[in-house]
Amino acid sequence: MVELVHANAVIEIRRILETAGYDTEEETGAFNLSAVRGRDCLIVLCSDDLNLLQRFDMTPYTIMLSETKVRCDKLIFTGNAYFRPKEAEMWSREQLEQYIAASAMARIYSEHFDLDQVASAVSAPSTFGRSPIGSIPGASGDQLLPIRITDRDAVRIAHQEGPTVLRMIPYWYYQYVSSGEASYKGKMVSFDAEGSGWVNAINGIESDFGDVVPIAGVVPADADVMNPVNSKADTEEKVRSDLMQKLTKRVRIKTTAGDAIFAEEKEFKPAPEDIEVTVEKVYVPVWQVRGKKDIIEVNAYTGEELSVPSDEGCEVF
Repeated sequence: MVELVHANAVIEIRRILETAGYDTEEETGAFNLSAVRGRDCLIVLCSDDLNLLQRFDMTPYTIMLSETKVRCDKLIFTGNAYFRPKEAEMWSREQLEQYIAASAMARIYSEHFDLDQVASAVSAPSTFGRSPIGSIPGASGDQLLPIRITDRDAVRIAHQEGPTVLRMIPYWYYQYVSSGEASYKGKMVSFDAEGSGWVNAINGIESDFGDVVPIAGVVPADADVMNPVNSKADTEEKVRSDLMQKLTKRVRIKTTAGDAIFAEEKEFKPAPEDIEVTVEKVYVPVWQVRGKKDIIEVNAYTGEELSVPSDEGCEVF
């Protein structure tokens, strides 16, 4: 019965993705379905096997599109109540029902179908393994980190009474995939690498957020939304430049001529076109507690008190 449910789910998810403009193929092995649209790749797994789910969630998958290595997004449909993804998106039964209904109506009336628009209308949106934000009136469709600390918690952490203001600090969240290699006198050097990072969009300082992944959510209508100072394009250029330096390798090469041994050091650096960088704006929530003597800021995601203002030369986390 369970296997039949998963097989039927694969069929319906395939219809949904094809309605959204993806080219799909059924797969065998680590996942059930692959879907490609332009430079986007999505792979799908329908299973209740906890080991299989965890391995799929934590394994990075890439695909070559137009001679460029692209990291695939991952989607999971499962009835396993104990599984919580860290990287993959997961659809509940209720979410799948809404996607099926919306895609079917789009096919009936030959209307445009957008997965993101449906996601924003789902009452329990995907949270990529994190707790969803409460339903607070505001503009939808923004990328952000969840608000897990209340204003009263922030007052307690700040150790002072006073009015609170929720501030949304913009960050540039980037993901990169590097590929290519270089050779010299039989020595091969690979530039294959992938990862992600965060850059404060106001002061340009990089931060380390661990494995947290931004989610699509709602920015509260009464929040103080800060505007970026550093542009997306400038940030992408700087990130690529920094990655070129980070991935540069110095290799010692030994050669012999008769009884003599010669050693030389060679520097290998990837080319800009070898590194693909994608950047998106993500808001990080911060509670500002305005006491009688001091203004204290508390990270609304981690609950940590900030030692300096979040938008003046400091890191939010």
